[in-house]
Amino acid sequence: MDGGSPAKSWLKKSRTDFFSILLDRSRRTEFFTATAPSFQRFPFYPSTPLGIILCVDNTTLETLEYGPVLKELAGFTITPPGRERAEGLRPLSAIPSIEGAFKEYSEVDGFVKASGRLPLGGVSDIRGLIAKLGPEGAYLLPEELILIRNNLCASLQLKSLLNPSFSRSYPLLSSKIGSISIQKPLHSELVRIIDDKGEIRDNASSGLYRIRKELKGNKERARSIIEDISTDKKVKELLQEDIITIRDDRYVLSIKAGMHTGFSGVIHGRSGSGATYFIEPLELVELNNRVTVLKKEERAEEIEVLKEAARRVSGQKDLLLSDQETIGSLDCVQAKALFAKVLDAKVPVIKKDGEVSLKKARHPLLILKEIRGSQKVVPIDIVIPDGCMVLVISGANTGGKTVALKTLGLLTLMALSGIPIPVEENSEIVAFSSIFSDIGDRQDIIASLSTFSAHIKRIREFLSLAGQGSLVLIDEIGAGTDPSEGGALALAALDTFKEAGAVTVITTHLNLLKAHAQTDPAYLNVSVEFDESTLKPLYALHYGLPGASLGLSIALSLGIPPELIGRARKNISEKEGAFIESIRLLEEEKEEVKRLRERLAALEKRREETVAKLREKREVIVERAKAKIESIVIKAKDDIRKRVEKLREENLKVPSALAGRLNAEVDDAGARVIEKLVPKAERYAPYAGDKVTMAGSNSKGVVLSVDNEGRKAELMVGNIKVWVAWDKLKKRVGGDSKRPYSGVSVNAEVEAASSINIIGMRVEEAIPLITKFLDNAHANGLQTVEIIHGIGTGRLARAVEEYLKKNDLVKDFRHGDPMRGGGGVTVAELK
Repeated sequence: MDGGSPAKSWLKKSRTDFFSILLDRSRRTEFFTATAPSFQRFPFYPSTPLGIILCVDNTTLETLEYGPVLKELAGFTITPPGRERAEGLRPLSAIPSIEGAFKEYSEVDGFVKASGRLPLGGVSDIRGLIAKLGPEGAYLLPEELILIRNNLCASLQLKSLLNPSFSRSYPLLSSKIGSISIQKPLHSELVRIIDDKGEIRDNASSGLYRIRKELKGNKERARSIIEDISTDKKVKELLQEDIITIRDDRYVLSIKAGMHTGFSGVIHGRSGSGATYFIEPLELVELNNRVTVLKKEERAEEIEVLKEAARRVSGQKDLLLSDQETIGSLDCVQAKALFAKVLDAKVPVIKKDGEVSLKKARHPLLILKEIRGSQKVVPIDIVIPDGCMVLVISGANTGGKTVALKTLGLLTLMALSGIPIPVEENSEIVAFSSIFSDIGDRQDIIASLSTFSAHIKRIREFLSLAGQGSLVLIDEIGAGTDPSEGGALALAALDTFKEAGAVTVITTHLNLLKAHAQTDPAYLNVSVEFDESTLKPLYALHYGLPGASLGLSIALSLGIPPELIGRARKNISEKEGAFIESIRLLEEEKEEVKRLRERLAALEKRREETVAKLREKREVIVERAKAKIESIVIKAKDDIRKRVEKLREENLKVPSALAGRLNAEVDDAGARVIEKLVPKAERYAPYAGDKVTMAGSNSKGVVLSVDNEGRKAELMVGNIKVWVAWDKLKKRVGGDSKRPYSGVSVNAEVEAASSINIIGMRVEEAIPLITKFLDNAHANGLQTVEIIHGIGTGRLARAVEEYLKKNDLVKDFRHGDPMRGGGGVTVAELK
């Protein structure tokens, strides 16, 4: 495998630029290497070091169907270089290389989704054309130059994408496009000399222009002369047809046989019937001779033009070939993006080791079959837990065991090749250093290989090559011979793979392997789910339990007589029968657990829905009760305020402390009632910086500080600071809190503000606010308040002082302390 990772001990002599595939054909064992666009075949020798080995069957290039998938991928390319690049994709071994391939894919995928396809139309493989330019004096035909011109056009269109915005959005794509050479002069030259029909233009050279101009003039004169001759009455009697004919690039007349001797001219041929002679009039001979000479000169000049164009192309050949490789690479990556869209494929997480997790994995070829009208693909979850060395997949025939094995191997190869795979997000792939696959029947009569012999031959090769970092995939291990001996041999091989550090995934019907997997922690049983009542596969994997083969049940469904099936069951040995019965019981228990889980899930869903409805109803009831209590509290406080005012109007002395105490008692009574309505866990505990609203009003504010002991918060509501009980606050959407407070809340009503900020207001705006502020403060028994007006021009401060002098509630006022704002704050003492 390429990718730059250190070679294993058995890879020391291998080339890092080729991908080897081990094959078993009908006559001999061979392997292929992708050192060229097409696979080269040569005999395989066991001592030959291999980069990555894949054992394949007789009907496909690879048992893991990697080749067919690449051909499907290549179908999404639009250029021959891109198609070749796609079909030549090979797994990478270095994780940075794989991640780099996926990053490049992600950028191209993003571009395709945002802007459509890259401008790659018309690109051809020009390597053969460039190779023709080796000998001195060689040149390309006009239609061949058009192919080169089309490549240059695509290069220029790609370069036109580059701008600062494009480079920021697609840095890798921008870098690759930036590596394409600038060939505008060559492109302009080819456009100048060749038109879109592949003809050399008249102005391709001054000599060609002169020759064609004279040639055109001579042809027009010759046609004029022959038209004059053909309209002569005497000549008309000799004509077989009243048309002008061209023979050997010379104008001639069709003269009747037998009358041709009476017409002066040069005979250029006779019709097939012999009834017509084609004669060039003597008046045109000299002119036609000149045309012939000019034609030869024209051809010679055209060749010179083509040679000059070839010299220009040859001078840029290395860059042109490099640009073609870049364009092919871009087309291949774009094909991945288009292919991924069809498969709904994702980029997996690539890891050095650990768990393999393919969530909702689907085989690409099955997806394509579904798109073309076949049955729907059922996704499967393929998991090899960290520490698991052997995965044993068992279950009924036609249950999907082999498909699961192929899907694991194929998706691993695709991911390591930088191709997105049809799985869910966050699926994980391990970057295995080598993959060994033995899938399918390799019976070979000519090579005298039975199914078992061919199978053992593969395992022997795997045992000699697989090691740390290898993935071994074996279908029906130990099959084709006595089950007890096949099982024993298979178990010994699996233990050997485990000891060598290879991860092995197998399918089997052998009970010995299923039983061992239940006791060895390095093994894991996986069963393919099968509906025994309908005898149809469910195409799902169940981890932790072996699967029954159900061979007798399937045979019965396929028409084998029931009495024969009954005799067959009696022939099963006691131990074998006990094991099969234990699997059957496990399957029944598994189904029972599944039914119980489904029932539990349904009950849990109903419980959650019922609880949600109850909570919703309770919240409505609680909110209504809270609103009613708050209304009663507000009315009681309003009654207290009015009563105090009335008593004062009657000149009765009412202590401010008494009014405050009465308000506090009302608050406390309301809070105690509300506290019993609201569960402690649901009460909101504010934190500085929270954005909140106050219950019973539309007022919004920001929490400045929190009194945890008093269970109240200081808010900034507009220009006013107020203290509010926690249960009167609701957190607004977007009101982030640094951390929740875990205490139990005790409710209190909104307390009167002790300060008001009127900085920046006009006098007519500020005075009404101050009036309301002082009324609230006095009604709530406050002794001292602050009016923050700032210094500025002093106009607002003077207006505040004049107002306070006239206010009956104000006992005295003064400037604030220097630490509290000095002249920018007026402190008022209330009566």
